[in-house]
Amino acid sequence: MVLDSYRKNADKFLNPITEKFSGMNPNTVSVLSLAFAALGGIFYYLSHYFLLLAFVFIILSALFDALDGKIARLKNVSSKKGDMLDHVFDRYSDIFIVLGMAFSIYGNVYLGLFAIIGILLTSYMGTQSQALGLKRNYSGIAGRADRLVLIIIFSLVQFFITFHFKVYTVDIYATGLLLIWFGLAGNINAITRFIDMYKNL
Repeated sequence: MVLDSYRKNADKFLNPITEKFSGMNPNTVSVLSLAFAALGGIFYYLSHYFLLLAFVFIILSALFDALDGKIARLKNVSSKKGDMLDHVFDRYSDIFIVLGMAFSIYGNVYLGLFAIIGILLTSYMGTQSQALGLKRNYSGIAGRADRLVLIIIFSLVQFFITFHFKVYTVDIYATGLLLIWFGLAGNINAITRFIDMYKNL
């Protein structure tokens, strides 16, 4: 994951926020992250000015997703059950957001399906590696943090294109291009993780 190398820099920003939310149950934070992702997907689907609300809720979803594990470690309540919930909710969050993008006026259902396949296979290969006794594999260019940052950026790009250039007749919007990237990068990443896992078994 490209952004994984910046984790320590992010911790400087996240640690003070983690302390402020330390009174919350980490699982509740995970549920809120999922709910924010669902709202982000809904507002992306509604399009136009709702893209700004999608932008806000996707940021909140990403923030709370980053906080749940840190809160659990801070309170010394980390558990396999919490880790399982976090990963399951992450996958549903991915699907909610991408479906909102795919069914919006800027997206395409087939590109959305392509993107979801890439995203889910990338995540599956990462956790399958751990299930087989290897380390969890976060390698590649299509990690979840990378995807969320791109979605946040492209939601603003899409808003800017729509309301400043008034581009309504272009077949492929910024959102469509991002879905293509998720599909291509995700499937390539899944294959490379599979090869790494196969070699290490």
